[in-house]
Amino acid sequence: MRKLYASTGAFLGRANERNFYLLGDVLPKIRCDGFEFMFFDGYYCRLDSLIGFLKDSGAAFPTFHVDKKIGELLAQNDFAEAFRLFAINCDTARKIGSSLLVLHLWNGLISDSNIGANFSALETLEKISHEHGLTLTCENVLAHYHTPLTLLKRLSEESPSVLFTYDTKMADFDNENAVALDGKQDWLWERVRHIHLNDRKGAFRDWNSIRALHIGEGNVDFGAVFDHLGKINYCGDFTLEAASLDPDGSIHPERTNQSLEILRGYISGMPEPGD
Repeated sequence: MRKLYASTGAFLGRANERNFYLLGDVLPKIRCDGFEFMFFDGYYCRLDSLIGFLKDSGAAFPTFHVDKKIGELLAQNDFAEAFRLFAINCDTARKIGSSLLVLHLWNGLISDSNIGANFSALETLEKISHEHGLTLTCENVLAHYHTPLTLLKRLSEESPSVLFTYDTKMADFDNENAVALDGKQDWLWERVRHIHLNDRKGAFRDWNSIRALHIGEGNVDFGAVFDHLGKINYCGDFTLEAASLDPDGSIHPERTNQSLEILRGYISGMPEPGD
């Protein structure tokens, strides 16, 4: 049965200092099958406390979003530090019971400006993740010099083992949802193991409109998304990745639950895997 998760990143941000202890009150209120834990770079100095808290929370964290900083380090050719931090992320994911990793292979202002370096690191990243018993997926992250689908296509051609997480908001930024759903992208969907569901309101490549919105608040045609997923018999899981945090740091679990309920309706309309 396909599972529907919620991202912890929806509740934590600079406004509340990404204080993971706030999740203690929030997670029990969220009606989902588990959580995708978002790892921030401020957590490295608090690993024991973080891991202990998450394990004691009673929540399940089947999916783990790797520190976004790693993609930036790779683009700067700082492979040693990137691999060191990635191994820490993998160890943390393993200890909290995660099985799937979501990685921004390129990220930040440096983005895909040195994409050959990022691509060359993938084999080592896969090796580290496998050593920890984890499945690594690369996300269709926003890029400056290419489009995400173009980069994923190159990855699929260069790496026979690469797997993907597909993000609806990221795809909307470059008007790539229509391309991805046109029935001609088998190379993509045969490698997608996880899907991020979120919305976006804004024009083509508008960098001022990249906030992850809730379902129905923006441009994404979720009917078309789920129609395609049903046709290809997509069997993986989903994470709602939409901000439920106000600029003052206030968290609103009800926003997340409203979107989760909408998504459950879409998922329930899909054929059962194997039908």
